Amino acid sequence: MAANVSPLPDDDPDYEEIYQDDMVSTASLSSSILAYEVEHGRSYHAYNAGKYVLPNDEEEQDRMDIQYHALRILFEEKHFYAPIDENPQCILDIGTGTGIWVMDVGDEYPSAKVIGTDLSPIQPQFVPPNVQFEIHDCTEYPWTFPDNSIDLIHTRITNGFAVRDWKAFFQECYKAIKPGGWIESQEFDLMAFSDDKTLPSDCAVVKWCTLMNEGGLKAGFDLRLNSEMIRIAMEAAGFKEITVLDLKLPIGLWPADPRLREAGKFGLGAMLQGLQGISLAIFTRFLGWQVEEMEVLLAQVRSEWRQRRVHSYWPIFVVYGRKPISG
Repeated sequence: MAANVSPLPDDDPDYEEIYQDDMVSTASLSSSILAYEVEHGRSYHAYNAGKYVLPNDEEEQDRMDIQYHALRILFEEKHFYAPIDENPQCILDIGTGTGIWVMDVGDEYPSAKVIGTDLSPIQPQFVPPNVQFEIHDCTEYPWTFPDNSIDLIHTRITNGFAVRDWKAFFQECYKAIKPGGWIESQEFDLMAFSDDKTLPSDCAVVKWCTLMNEGGLKAGFDLRLNSEMIRIAMEAAGFKEITVLDLKLPIGLWPADPRLREAGKFGLGAMLQGLQGISLAIFTRFLGWQVEEMEVLLAQVRSEWRQRRVHSYWPIFVVYGRKPISG
């Protein structure tokens, strides 16, 4: 049983006999969500402030949109790989960011209500009638979505930053997904690699990745991940027919394959655009770095990534599974 909630004493200076309109108006409540936290010149979400370490300002939104395009090319224009029904009724995107994925999927599946959730209300206000956005913290359980109501739940690049515990997350997804519905996670490992040793272990890029992961652990989340970890957590939640796709997103224009080269161009652009925003909170809040000290390292990272001889990539993996129709 939930604990009793004590009322505010009558003699408290904040006590109001009648709630005034301006206290509970939509504008007033919305302003509390929109009153973004500002730190080192970058803005961060206000709802559950401090939980998500990436900014939400225009510069970060640009990075997210560039990253979206890089992944769209990598995925060969697929929004997801799960073989869902032709006429789904409800699709949910966790950590939707600027909402492009939701808008595109809403266009492709007019039969479905497509919902995007995020801590920041940075999505478009004018959307198709089957699209909606909600302020929601995916780590607060239980969710308010009805059980057995969703055809597909989708995540993309949420590990550590948004989803902290994949086992608990998939358990919650399992409850919300319809029998026969699907879960799909398109995730990454925050460690850049190269297959030809053009990214040596003592380079600035590897140092930056290592420090990001150290800072993440100090902040209470792990930015390292692999497809097997996702598969195991998905299976433990009860999902079946699990499929794993291991991919590589190039960083730069070095691949010979034209499609991967194009993906790499946008992958590099996303990192050059967003490197400061990705780094700032982790380096200053949890690693104790000064901004000026951090910027020296970031300049070295950008310099290495601009070199065509550096053949680096991000490990990207797509894992999808189905909730059994019965049992």
